Amino acid sequence: MEGKKIFSAIILWLACLLPSLAIDQAQGPAITLKTKGDACYQAGRYSEALEFYTQGLEKAKTEDNSDLYYACIGNIGNIYAGMADYKRALHYYQMGLKAAQEANNVETQWKFVTNIVAALCMSGDADGAKAYFNLQTHLPIKNVTFSRYYFLSNQALIAQAEHNAPLCEYYHKASIDYANEKGMPTAYKLEHYIGLGNIQLQRKDTRGAIAYYEQARDSVAKVNNKDQLVNIYRQMAAAYAQAGMADSAAKYKGLHLALSDSLFNISQFNMANSKLFEYETKESQHRIDSLTSQNYMQLGVIILFVILLVALTLLYIALRRKNRTLLDAQRMLVSKNEELMKSDSQSKRLLQKYVTAMDGKQDGQPSTPSDTPKEERSGIGLDEAQLERLLNSITTVMEDVSVISRPDFSLNELAELVGSNTKYVSWTINETYNKNFKSLLNEYRIREACKRMSDRQHYASMTLQAIYEEVGFKSAASFIQAFKKVNGMTPSTYQKLVANDTTTNDN
Repeated sequence: MEGKKIFSAIILWLACLLPSLAIDQAQGPAITLKTKGDACYQAGRYSEALEFYTQGLEKAKTEDNSDLYYACIGNIGNIYAGMADYKRALHYYQMGLKAAQEANNVETQWKFVTNIVAALCMSGDADGAKAYFNLQTHLPIKNVTFSRYYFLSNQALIAQAEHNAPLCEYYHKASIDYANEKGMPTAYKLEHYIGLGNIQLQRKDTRGAIAYYEQARDSVAKVNNKDQLVNIYRQMAAAYAQAGMADSAAKYKGLHLALSDSLFNISQFNMANSKLFEYETKESQHRIDSLTSQNYMQLGVIILFVILLVALTLLYIALRRKNRTLLDAQRMLVSKNEELMKSDSQSKRLLQKYVTAMDGKQDGQPSTPSDTPKEERSGIGLDEAQLERLLNSITTVMEDVSVISRPDFSLNELAELVGSNTKYVSWTINETYNKNFKSLLNEYRIREACKRMSDRQHYASMTLQAIYEEVGFKSAASFIQAFKKVNGMTPSTYQKLVANDTTTNDN
């Protein structure tokens, strides 16, 4: 279709993106270059505009001014779109979109997506245009009027790309009606007059086509858009030629060529295009260098990670071996405890026989006699027989789980049960076991707790809390502390070892 260059009005958003910054930041190099580019663009000096926008693009990046960057790169796309180089236009619009997405600038994303839809339609890629149009409709924009206008306008272009003339005509007219309703500038109706003229030209309705083109021509005079005027002259020449009006066709063809030559100075434009290419090459090299640096950094991180991984693996192996050795020692301790429990049972029976025998021999003798010569007594006044008898009595009481499991069981109570006093009992325990009464009591209680944890047949259903409460501990903290002091491990570890040992033996 001849009407591919009906594009300039669609891109007014980007051309006018930064009107206020020209006042607020008049001294900035980037805004100065962008302002000069705008002046050249409006005057139809596209080669100069491209050169200024290229310089502005570079300065905007140096100044980290994202708004100026969007405006310059958008207008560069506009220039190529005005020359019907839609592939290049898309390249710059998509660059702008990517930058806006990275900055999470939704408003600017919407503007670039709107132009991408139009450029894809001009390229004849209806499917691509539909995909971006779907994105356009889902991006929020504060200006509802323009959102609705471009919604109608882009649908006209999509219908044109799909060669659906009736639908295209409908959306062109709907766009004009909406622009009139909202009092939008003439520029927003211009493209649709051209589009309607193109449809009439396709239908061989030359009179209708010329009427729309003339309406577009008169509107251009109000906005001084020379780019659109070139397009209108070309379309009017085609319409008059189709109508057989050779003089008029020649007239508008001449106007088209003359204005086109003044607008598009190919040699000058190629020079500006070369500078843009140099800038892009430099930016690409910068990105390559940055990526190379990142790759080296990532390689260094990977090497460091590998070294750390090897070190951690070696450490893990060492810890595994150490844990295995500790586990073997803990298992040995469990086995020794079980053997000691069996031995204690045998010793308890023998001790009971011994105590009975001693009771028969020394019936009626006091445990702490006062008439024995001092030299025959121990360091605190007990002779060897009395000391042995007292020690046996202490052991007998301590072996009685029902007694030591009382939470309030004390040294005084032990002394009463063995028929002696706390001084003799405490001295005997210290002298025999090299520890105080409390430590000895905890050992006996822990031994009973271990016995119950090992006896899966009778105590399997008991929790650790139930076990430590039954053997006389008032809290989990005191039980764990005493258990670790006696066995070198926590009660839960001991319980797991017992369970594993039982499973192994069963197998």
